Amino acid sequence: MADRDGRAIAGLSMGGFGAMSYAARHPDLFVWAASFSGAVDIVNNAPVAVVIAAEAPADGGKPDDQFGDRVANEIVWRAHNPWDLAGNLRGLVLRIDTGNGQPGPYDDPTRLFDPIEDQVHAMSLSLHQRLGALGIDHTWDDYGPGTHTWPYWQRDLRQALPSLTTTFAHPPAAPSPFTFTAAESDYDAYGWDVRLDRAGLAFTTLADAGPSGFRVRGAAGHASVTTGPLYKPRSPHRVTVGSAAPRRQRADAQGRLRVDLPGDATVRIGATAKGRRTGKPSTTLKGV
Repeated sequence: MADRDGRAIAGLSMGGFGAMSYAARHPDLFVWAASFSGAVDIVNNAPVAVVIAAEAPADGGKPDDQFGDRVANEIVWRAHNPWDLAGNLRGLVLRIDTGNGQPGPYDDPTRLFDPIEDQVHAMSLSLHQRLGALGIDHTWDDYGPGTHTWPYWQRDLRQALPSLTTTFAHPPAAPSPFTFTAAESDYDAYGWDVRLDRAGLAFTTLADAGPSGFRVRGAAGHASVTTGPLYKPRSPHRVTVGSAAPRRQRADAQGRLRVDLPGDATVRIGATAKGRRTGKPSTTLKGV
């Protein structure tokens, strides 16, 4: 579907990383996301970095093809890491399933301990704790004995389907106001667009973004923020950037306001008698 209310994403193992990474980088595209035995924290778990480096040659590439060297390109790793972007997942229906690597009900009795599932358990636990610290609701199924094998992922999916169908039938509204963090110099979320005058990657946050204003944190230089289509086309508004004097500004033909900032600042947008319009923001997908 062309609407987040009809989109979900899930994956297993590194697919669990991909599912949560996509959802965290583009929360306006999905309403439900799940990880089954997923590598959902590739930064705070040293062994997974070795595995990721080894997987590239196995697939015909070179070491470090995915995100570059783990140390020299740490910001690239963090820019894709679900743990670092966990705050962006607020407003989605979330599920994390994992075993602990001990042989379980779907394993041969002679099966030995599975170190891969043990590692994804550690990463899943890390994301679970991060979401809990942020106060973000999610389903956490730490089901104990189970290895990194298909029967457990098939069971995970069967158990997740009722949540998925219920979410599609009654999708939660997109958060408003919302907060979004990204490392790119040009990014969008929920119909808003942020452009930063800088080279390279560094985290910035568009915080408390809604009809009454927003905050930008982490911008080292000039920033330009275009709101979603929240207002009546051509309607006048009072825009206050930081401690500067308010200025009068009109929304464009799509009902958006573009605000330029010298760096980190709080922006207040005053209500007008001509009112704001409501509606779902448009969604575009930029670099994945």
